Amino acid sequence: MLSTTQTAKFEPEQVVDQPAQLQNGNAFGFPMELLLRVVSLLPTTSIPNLMVNRSLRSVCEQGLYQSIHLPWQSRRAMRLLETFLLRPDLALLVRHLEINLYWRSFPANQVPSALHPDGLEALCLAKNMQSLSLGGIGDWIWEPKMAKFRETIFKMKLVRLQVPFIHDPHTTYACKWSIDSDSEDEGEDTWDGDLGDEIRRLLQVQPLLEELKFSDSTITYQTSSSLRDKLKHSDIPRLKSLQASPDVAMAFLPVTDRLERLNLTIEFWSDRLLSDMGTKSASIKPFVRHFSIRVWYYDKWLWNNLAKVFALFPKTEELLVTINSLTTATDAEPARYFFEKVGNNIYDLPSLRHIEVKFETSNPETPGIFEVETEALVEYKTACPRLETVVDPAERLWTFQSYHQGSGGSVPQLVGLLIKESWELWKDLPAPEGSNS
Repeated sequence: MLSTTQTAKFEPEQVVDQPAQLQNGNAFGFPMELLLRVVSLLPTTSIPNLMVNRSLRSVCEQGLYQSIHLPWQSRRAMRLLETFLLRPDLALLVRHLEINLYWRSFPANQVPSALHPDGLEALCLAKNMQSLSLGGIGDWIWEPKMAKFRETIFKMKLVRLQVPFIHDPHTTYACKWSIDSDSEDEGEDTWDGDLGDEIRRLLQVQPLLEELKFSDSTITYQTSSSLRDKLKHSDIPRLKSLQASPDVAMAFLPVTDRLERLNLTIEFWSDRLLSDMGTKSASIKPFVRHFSIRVWYYDKWLWNNLAKVFALFPKTEELLVTINSLTTATDAEPARYFFEKVGNNIYDLPSLRHIEVKFETSNPETPGIFEVETEALVEYKTACPRLETVVDPAERLWTFQSYHQGSGGSVPQLVGLLIKESWELWKDLPAPEGSNS
């Protein structure tokens, strides 16, 4: 189970609005599918070097704009939306977009004038989107002033959608919105809608949706209860992958019959939550094959009941446990302690073939912080005889070799470190001269 930065590029897809030379062939006589395949395998930084003529330029533009990932690069996101405004034809090439819109809170003198008031009009030009991840615009689902943008999202035929951090309007501090920004007292009102209804409305107009991700959000019990009461199978007929908090996930589990991947975001567990999850997950136990869970390292209840949580999905073949956050404080246990704890609780997963244990820490370079004992790997294999591979906290891939054929015994074999994408591609553009950001 690899992270986002370790996954391969999307396969080339059919583009609806292709230039004439792409539809009719190219100057080299190669099949267009072959050229697109070659471009898709090249590093992003190398593709512009091939734009030597009109035919190759069209192919390269398709390779560059088909899948765009800018999760933390606010200024690159600004320039991308500027490009959409200047070249709407390029916006139509985009199929997969991960974009950060935090720049909407930048001072006005740092945002290009072409994007005023907020640049969302440019994003609306990418009408052929299939996969969308938004950051920095968490209230677009319900805010009245975002109605036009919301309708644009509704018209997309999305297969994958990642919903950004949501400020639930039912909370005390998120329920106010101003009609007249020039007045401090007048024009202030409370939103009297239902966020659960708005989320369901979004799902109803996306019948092709297979993957849905909720980022860590302040979703209230009122909203999650609304979803549990009203969500139906017809709202998510093709859903195969879900990322959400346990409380939100419980609204989806009873009404989906295709769910293969479940990623539970961080939350403090309790006996009540475990019991509710057991009831809600009963109908999908045979379907979930890929189970991920993110936990606090100091959540004592969860560490004492981890085996019961894993047992909720006994058909799991791939397991990812992310621990947040391991610190270097004197009272914090080292990585090997948690690695062994996970291994001691996987015995109820007889189908497990791959497991990854990773840590989120502010001190990743601390010597020895991710060291684990090879004896722990043997315990993993003993608990789950079908286990084939393990990724340890140091991101090393292990497999197992038998002592003697048919003996049943095995020893861990180090394959090597996982290869990561270069972080050079993830750097943002520098701030304008004289800015204070």
